[in-house]
Amino acid sequence: MFILAAIALTLIIVSSRDDPTPLLDEETIAASQELASTETPLQVPLAAAGELELMLPVVGQSVTAIGYHPVEDDDVISLKPEGKQVNASVISGIGQILDDDGGIGYYVMDEDSKVSPTTSMDVGAPYGTFVYTPVDGTIVGIKTYEFAGKCPDTEVRIQPLNQSNMVVVMTHLGNIEATLGQPVKAGVTRIGSINKLDDCLTHKISEFTSDSGNHVHIQVELYRRDVVS
Repeated sequence: MFILAAIALTLIIVSSRDDPTPLLDEETIAASQELASTETPLQVPLAAAGELELMLPVVGQSVTAIGYHPVEDDDVISLKPEGKQVNASVISGIGQILDDDGGIGYYVMDEDSKVSPTTSMDVGAPYGTFVYTPVDGTIVGIKTYEFAGKCPDTEVRIQPLNQSNMVVVMTHLGNIEATLGQPVKAGVTRIGSINKLDDCLTHKISEFTSDSGNHVHIQVELYRRDVVS
């Protein structure tokens, strides 16, 4: 059952990358959002930070691509992607396929960086798509800010269960449903939805999708109690 679900997710991501015709028109976006309002994400691991696993945070049918890029911050913990990097070899020419462990394909978006190119993860999906927590834990921070000085955005910080030295940071979120101190469960607790930042950001992940590249950004940091909510 898990392998079949992963195959379905993989085929969705493949189609969004290989088909030159944009797939995410208004009708498709509406269908994805309606589906996401009644279903929760599959329990599919996307990456690990040490012993911590990050699970799929959106309904699989909404995923446009999964990409990694570097973040220059000493507190950020490098991620180990699950699955297969598909823009690193001949396999990228035939689409994304499952690896031997049943993982899904992903892109590394800046391999020439001086720091680890997998210190953060972008999970692409149409704006308005519901976003769920990728880990079990507790909400320890919610911060609103102006991206590029003009686009409202929200950051949510989650302390994973049994990982007191880490915090999962999620940004590019809107319509926040989470509350400070709330216990959350991976793939079950809804955090908010994908924010639309097209007027403030050229999404790097759009190079691998057929839309503008809206996404939820996820990184794992060392937990510092002096970071206020």
